[in-house]
Amino acid sequence: MLEINGKEFIPDDDLVIQGDEFSACDIEQPAVIRNPFPYYDLMRDKPIQFGVRGYPPGTVQGVDEPIPAWGIFRYDDVKHVYANHKIFSSQDRMQEASEAPSMMLVNHDQPEHTFLRNVARQAFSPKRVDQDVAPWLAEICDHMLEKEGPGNVDFMTNLAADLPARFIAKLLGTPADEYRKIRQFADAYMGTSTQTTEEKLATSIEFNDYFTYHVNERYKQIEAGTAEDNLMTGFIVAENDDGKKLTPEEVKKFCITMVAGGAESSVFLLGNQVVSFLEMPELYQKMRKDRSLIRPFLEENIRRTGPIQRLFRECLEDTMIGDQEIKEGEWVCVFNGSGNHDPSMFENPSEFIMDRPNVGKNLTFGHGIHHCIAALVARNEAAAMMNGILDRYKAVEPGDGEVVFQDRNFINYGPSTVPVNFMPA
Repeated sequence: MLEINGKEFIPDDDLVIQGDEFSACDIEQPAVIRNPFPYYDLMRDKPIQFGVRGYPPGTVQGVDEPIPAWGIFRYDDVKHVYANHKIFSSQDRMQEASEAPSMMLVNHDQPEHTFLRNVARQAFSPKRVDQDVAPWLAEICDHMLEKEGPGNVDFMTNLAADLPARFIAKLLGTPADEYRKIRQFADAYMGTSTQTTEEKLATSIEFNDYFTYHVNERYKQIEAGTAEDNLMTGFIVAENDDGKKLTPEEVKKFCITMVAGGAESSVFLLGNQVVSFLEMPELYQKMRKDRSLIRPFLEENIRRTGPIQRLFRECLEDTMIGDQEIKEGEWVCVFNGSGNHDPSMFENPSEFIMDRPNVGKNLTFGHGIHHCIAALVARNEAAAMMNGILDRYKAVEPGDGEVVFQDRNFINYGPSTVPVNFMPA
C-alpha cells in the first residue's frame, strides 16, 4: 500500500513497485496506463527523474528503440517546455527513423511550423469543419443511436469506435464506407491496436499508400473542377501570402495527422464522457433539462480525464527545468495529464467541478504554438454525441460488466470497454 498526498492507494497486482521508490523508469507499465493519476501525484513530489522509455505515435514496440527521456510532471514545468519551442524541439527523430509516416505541425519547428499552421488554418475554416458538417454530425449520431436502440451496449465498441472515423472520412472526403479503414489506421499508428508487430507494420504501409492515392485523385478532381470543398481540398488549395502551397506529400501527411489524432484521441474523449455519465447520474439529468451545461461538462472532462497524456520533446541546448539541468540532445517527456492534476494549478484536481474558473488553462490539447489546431473538431464531435444520447435516453446506467481502461500505449487515456444500459426516454 502507498500513501500519496495523505491518501491510501493500493497499486494493481500486475504493477512492480516498491513503495515510494516508484520512479520515472516505472511509468510506462500497463497498470499505470490504465490509471496514471495516483502515480502522477507521486512523481510531482519528486525531483525530475530520467528514464521514461515510451513510444511516440507511429513507432512500434519490438521494432523501434525508445529514447530514454526526463519525465516532466509538474504543471509549470510542462507549460515551460511547451512555451519554449526554440529550446525544446518537436522534431521526432525516433518517428523519422521508423517505417511510419511523420506527422505535420506536431513534429515541425520554426520557421516551417508557422507556414504550415497558417496554411492549415485556412483549410480549417469554420465553414469546412463546423458549419458544413454540423447538420451531418447531428444526423449521423442520431442514426447510430437509432440503430443501436435502448438496452445494454458496449459504448466503446458499438459507438465510440466508429463516430470519429466516420467524421474524419466526412471531413477529408474519403469514401464513407471505408471509415473502418480509418479506424484501423489510427489504432495501429497510435499503438492501441491488438495487431501483431508484422500486422502493424503492414498497416502503416497501407495507411501511407491509402492517402497517397486519395490525395493524387483529389488533385485531378481540382484540376477538372469536380472536387468537393472539404478539408483535403482545403489543404491543397490553401496558400500563404507569397502564394506558397503545400506539396502533395505535405497534404498527405496532414491527412495522416488528422487520422492519427482525430480518429484515436476522440474515441477516448467520447468514452471518458460516458464514464462520467455513469459516475454522475444526477448531472446527466440536469443536462437533459439544460443543454447549456454540456459545454462546461465537456471542458471539465477534458481537464480531468482528457485523452492525450504525454508527448516528447528534444532539447536543442543545455538548459534548466526547475533545478534539473537538461543537456543538449536529451529528450524530455511532458505529461499533460499530470499537469492537469497538479493541485498547485487546479484546486482539488481529482474532483469534477462544473464551471471550474481556470478550466481553460488545462494542457490536454497542448500549449503555445503547438496547441492542437483540431481541438474545436474534437469538442464538436463530443458535444454532438452527448446531445444525441441526452435526446434519446432518460438515463445511462451501468451495463453488463465492468468499465475497462486501455493499457497498450501511454499516448491516450481512456476506456476500451464501457458497458452501459441505455434507458429509453
